Amino acid sequence: MESGKTRKPLAIAIAAALGAGGLAASQSLHSAEAPGTGEFGLCPAFGPERPAYQPLAEGEPGKASADRAEYGTDGVVTLIGDAIVDEPGRRVRGERLIYRQGPEASVSAEGNLWLQTGDMAVQAERGELNLDTDAGRLERAHYWLESQHLSGVAETIVQQDRQHYRLGQATFSTCPTEKRDWEFQAREISLNRETGRGEAWHTTLRAGGVPVFYAPYLNFPIDDRRQSGLLYPTFGNSTEGGFEYAQPYYWNIAPNLDATLTPTLLTKRGLGLGGQVRWLHRFGEQDLGRDQLDFFYLPDDRVDGGSRWSLGLDSSGRVNPELDYRVDINRVSDDQFFQDFSTNLDQSTTSHLRSDVRIDARPGGGWNLGLQAQRYQTINPDLTEYQYPYRIMPRLTASNRFGLGQWGEHVAPSLSVRADVTRFAHPSSERIAGDRAHAAIGLGQTFADTWYRLRPEVMLDTTSYQLDDADPGSIDAGRDYDTSATRTVPISSLDGSLFFERAYGETGRYRALLEPRLYYLYVPHRDQSDIPLFDTGPTTLSYSELFRANRYSGGDRVADENALTYGLSWSLIDTQQGTVPLSLRAAQRYRFEASETMLPNRPETYKDAGGSTVLAEVYSDVTQHWNGSFTAEYDTDREVIARSQTRLGYRGEDNRVLNFSWFTREGITADDNDYRQGDVSFAWPLSRRWSMLGRVGYDFDSEQVVQSLLGVGYESCCWSARLAFKRYIVRPDVGADLGDDAEYSNAVVFQIELKGLGGIGGNQFRDDILGFDP
Repeated sequence: MESGKTRKPLAIAIAAALGAGGLAASQSLHSAEAPGTGEFGLCPAFGPERPAYQPLAEGEPGKASADRAEYGTDGVVTLIGDAIVDEPGRRVRGERLIYRQGPEASVSAEGNLWLQTGDMAVQAERGELNLDTDAGRLERAHYWLESQHLSGVAETIVQQDRQHYRLGQATFSTCPTEKRDWEFQAREISLNRETGRGEAWHTTLRAGGVPVFYAPYLNFPIDDRRQSGLLYPTFGNSTEGGFEYAQPYYWNIAPNLDATLTPTLLTKRGLGLGGQVRWLHRFGEQDLGRDQLDFFYLPDDRVDGGSRWSLGLDSSGRVNPELDYRVDINRVSDDQFFQDFSTNLDQSTTSHLRSDVRIDARPGGGWNLGLQAQRYQTINPDLTEYQYPYRIMPRLTASNRFGLGQWGEHVAPSLSVRADVTRFAHPSSERIAGDRAHAAIGLGQTFADTWYRLRPEVMLDTTSYQLDDADPGSIDAGRDYDTSATRTVPISSLDGSLFFERAYGETGRYRALLEPRLYYLYVPHRDQSDIPLFDTGPTTLSYSELFRANRYSGGDRVADENALTYGLSWSLIDTQQGTVPLSLRAAQRYRFEASETMLPNRPETYKDAGGSTVLAEVYSDVTQHWNGSFTAEYDTDREVIARSQTRLGYRGEDNRVLNFSWFTREGITADDNDYRQGDVSFAWPLSRRWSMLGRVGYDFDSEQVVQSLLGVGYESCCWSARLAFKRYIVRPDVGADLGDDAEYSNAVVFQIELKGLGGIGGNQFRDDILGFDP
């Protein structure tokens, strides 16, 4: 018998029930990962002994075979003895198959019935299938879904049509049939592929044979369409909050709008609500906007009293090709919020939360215009109001670059213009406020070819201030500020690089790149001691920073320079692996005369004449698994390494992770704090099933553990669990002298994963151990 029509098998009901969107006929049932590898590497061979099956290719004619066949006068054919009906994408096999021809062909079977597809095998005692409508029924069925490593039983599997299915007395698990560490059982499951939803009645989760979860009714998605419903809960324990249980609910409001609402119980503090709302929207036909709101609200804190909350809004978009905007708002209810509700060291030691609004416009003619407002919420109780950052209320910016035509065959120099006007405000009456107007006009030309780049540039930088009168008796009133100061500085520079390239190896696999670079900078000195510092500070020194015109960030200081920066970078690239076996960069600025510009109360050593700080950077993909980096600033005046950062990482098989970090800083004066901090984190298997997790950060100057985590992980065939104890400091400014009264918080971090279904407990281990992917 042959059939030129391709039909979908009844087994797709099981695939849909377990989240598979469809069954690919070209896949082999035995193509899953081999025992001993992958997520289910600890499992025995998947499924029972079953007949070998190679699916027919799409479009290939169907066929049937048996030891013998009996033909009835009514068009009924009975196949007896190893009977097989093959069609592209599926096979029906049994001891006795009854094939009924007609407008709606069907097959019924009894005795060791097998229904197989490219990804699934179903064994049943009896069944009947309509080969045209795909309606049918299987009784006392066992099924195995290879791609999901899922298996189970069902008393009945009924397919009403191509879109609707019902399973009675069904179970499923990713555990081996002979050892069900966990298993879901349901009295009835109904699946609707039209809506992408499933329903289950009287569902029980059994762990080790013991019921641990029961739901009289569940509604769940069966495909990739976004659907509203409960997500996996997270739970843990901490010193500040006690036991914590959070149950997120995902709400699919619209195709471009969704929300996750998370009721959270903290046994010490009460019941709160957290959440996230996301919205995608259009401006016209092409331009997009994206908004995200994160929040947490605790109406009545049992420990501290009153309401506690946090709010984060991130909104950005392009209104049209000429107009962009960005809104970033971050607020909390009080100074102690992160210390009480966060188990993240970076959050618990945060001093300032920034909120920022910005609009960027491109009106034409090459102009870029901007409007910005910025303010901070200071949540470090150890800082006085005088130490709070300035607010930008607001700032207007404009920039452009004009080409000046051609000089014969060469492009003429370009003229650049940058300008901004800023209003600086401060919450403290002790601090002076005012306006700053800044403009920089530059003329530069770039000469370049494949082997070199040379750019001479001159610039005129001018800044003027209009300061408010300071309050009598305030701290800033005692400073000798010029309320209408003006500063004009010419800046000249010449930046040149050469490019050398060479291939190594018989096939040119390795490619070496060498780039020597010289940068001459001349900036005359201007007395700026009568100008306040609104947004200016020293930059973190790096290789690229040594080739900048100003060693300060912000616009309140322009450092005088008569200096030559010389640098050399060399990289070796493995073009086959896409790795960098070795990369070296080093640079130093040589001052022909000392730089006189200083920041008040902030000593600097690299301003003196002669060679300044040497900056060196090294990076290497040492092997396939190891990589490392090293950055150091060598202070030639003090003959010490002023700052260094060392990182070494290992990424191996079986989720082996090892990270080393070492940071040092040598203070210039006795009041300028040194620090030496080390951090080690790891996730390492002790055996095929057990692993150890850990992290420790230690400040060697204050002799304090900044943060620590120690835990174990257990891996079985179909589930895994991780448990760790975490201790972290909650006092801000961890780089300072912490003293003996440092405050710590303790937390218990727990995660369990039912393989194939997801995890419970969040992804905190991924945040604590860089590179760890549980």
